[in-house]
Amino acid sequence: MSLAEIGYRIKDRFLSLLNDDRKIVKLISRLGFLGLFAAIIIVVAPTSAEETTPQPEPAPVEIIETITAVVDTSTPTPYASPISVDTSTIAETLTVLSIKETTTPLAVQPKFTIKVPATLTVDPRATTKFVPQISFSGSEYVLACVTGNGVNLDIAGKRSVSDATENGHIIVGDMTSALFVSGKTADVLNLFNSANGLFAFTPSGGIADRSATIELVAMTHPGVKRTFCDSAKSAATLNFRSMGLGMDTVKSGITLK
Repeated sequence: MSLAEIGYRIKDRFLSLLNDDRKIVKLISRLGFLGLFAAIIIVVAPTSAEETTPQPEPAPVEIIETITAVVDTSTPTPYASPISVDTSTIAETLTVLSIKETTTPLAVQPKFTIKVPATLTVDPRATTKFVPQISFSGSEYVLACVTGNGVNLDIAGKRSVSDATENGHIIVGDMTSALFVSGKTADVLNLFNSANGLFAFTPSGGIADRSATIELVAMTHPGVKRTFCDSAKSAATLNFRSMGLGMDTVKSGITLK
């Protein structure tokens, strides 16, 4: 039996029940029809409502761009650029370790024994040069006045100004062309020869054909004042000489056998 025949029989049976003259049959048939209709409404209505109810659009998401700042907290390495300053005011006033002591040059200045290389050979392109070990003797306390002719002088800690009045010595004018160092002779020598020695450098240009002069003054106590240098009776000059190499220098060839 086909589906169409089954549907036709059910429809025919349903209509016959509705048209049946018996009241009880009509009542049951009508109640069944109403129940079936109500069931269809209950199932279909919510589905239809869900399909027709507009779905709320999702709220737009705000994109916040963040920038992370990187802060460099490292401590930069100290570096002092070459100093080119007016040195006429350096050591203009007296600097002493103790104001309770009378600090003056000795009335009779001794003759110091000074061992300083008279000439240092340098590359013609060089702008710096370490001075080999310096040695001098002649007094318990000394004031060393170092004057650079086109060069600046750096003593003790290199590439940083070491001016100080401490530990029994005085340093004034470090990293300039007018350097003054005073204290016990042994202490002053240690300062000159520490950290690879006295460091000479130029504010500009090469160091060749320039010079530095060291004058020594015997003192009653450590003290620095420019006019004290006028009492010096002992001095030595250090010259920086080019080794004769130029940018156009050509080395001779080597024959291999």
